[in-house]
Amino acid sequence: MCFLLDVNWIAVLVGAAFNMVFGAVWYGPLFGRTWRRVVGKKDADIKASATMYLLPLLAGLASSYVLAAVIAGVGITLWWHGIVFGAVVWIGLGAAATLTTGTFEGSPRAAWALFSGYQLLVYAAQGLMFVLWR
Repeated sequence: MCFLLDVNWIAVLVGAAFNMVFGAVWYGPLFGRTWRRVVGKKDADIKASATMYLLPLLAGLASSYVLAAVIAGVGITLWWHGIVFGAVVWIGLGAAATLTTGTFEGSPRAAWALFSGYQLLVYAAQGLMFVLWR
């Protein structure tokens, strides 16, 4: 169980920060307009608050840490294995869970696809980073 502590904590923090920055770009200039249209929101409907940023930051820290710990525990050392492992972890756990939730909530599939693409890229990039930056 020592692999749970065998992580590069700076990499975990950078991974969480990357998640937030990439999310701002993904849901801003890249796909912000599309996302708002798909979920039926206007610019005026989105009001920034501390909670809007704090909760995703905490979630990003948790997921960044867990991915780093699992990569360390499995002993992945090849850069491309880190990318694939990060993607597989998200597809098997994140995509499956959010698809199930979205299905029962009746969320638009396009919203799920946008979220999935974002998370897939985050986990793959973090997987690469956690292998290279041990």
